[in-house]
Amino acid sequence: MSVQKLQSTDSGLDDFDDAELEQLYTWIDSIPLSRPKKNIGRDFSDGVLVAEIVQYYFPKLIQMHNYTTASSSSQKKENWLLLNRKVFKKLNFELSEELIRDLVNAKPGTIELLLQMLKMKIERAEWEMRSRRNPPPKAQRGRRNDSDQPEADQNMGSPGRHKKGTSPTRAGGHEYYTNQPRQKILRNVSEADHVPRLVFEEKVQECLAKDETIKILQAKIHRLEHLIHLKDVRIDDLQGRVESMRPTGQFRR
Repeated sequence: MSVQKLQSTDSGLDDFDDAELEQLYTWIDSIPLSRPKKNIGRDFSDGVLVAEIVQYYFPKLIQMHNYTTASSSSQKKENWLLLNRKVFKKLNFELSEELIRDLVNAKPGTIELLLQMLKMKIERAEWEMRSRRNPPPKAQRGRRNDSDQPEADQNMGSPGRHKKGTSPTRAGGHEYYTNQPRQKILRNVSEADHVPRLVFEEKVQECLAKDETIKILQAKIHRLEHLIHLKDVRIDDLQGRVESMRPTGQFRR
């Protein structure tokens, strides 16, 4: 399998809509990092926080003492080159020299591009580990196709927004501009529309659990309605008794 090279773009955050950015930032916020994120471009420019994200998911893949918090461009670049050589290639992608330069310079939209790619590759690696721990039944072996893979890892080329001379690949809802031929990216569009088997099974279980919850709530509603009916009957009975005990005439003085 060839290593995918992530290229820099000139469009910055225009590649992302608000929902995509919110989803990405929510994912980052869910990971405990060593320092707060005030300006994501500058905070991630030395690569240390990216190394921490990888260590959070794969502790054995990275040694944090090799990555130094830096303010100089040269040390920042060294961190990125080390990540590129020791970590990203193991996740089957690498950064172009231009992209590393843009990361060091905190070019708007560049860190988001990398983080989305990293998120996609992490999800892919987690899926592969689950598959090894829980192999499919013998009857299903040999029939696994692209639709079984994580949705973000399938070729999901789309004729949506893209610049002339580039072709977008989609990962987790985001489009990345690469120098790959458009025909190569789009050749499996029909397969990419399939829902991954693992995701489908998870959704089925969620639906079953929700159906069970609905049945329980409906039973509670029926019981409460019955109790209300009994109370209404009791109230009517008491009102009838009160009416029967009231005097029907006027007392004479």
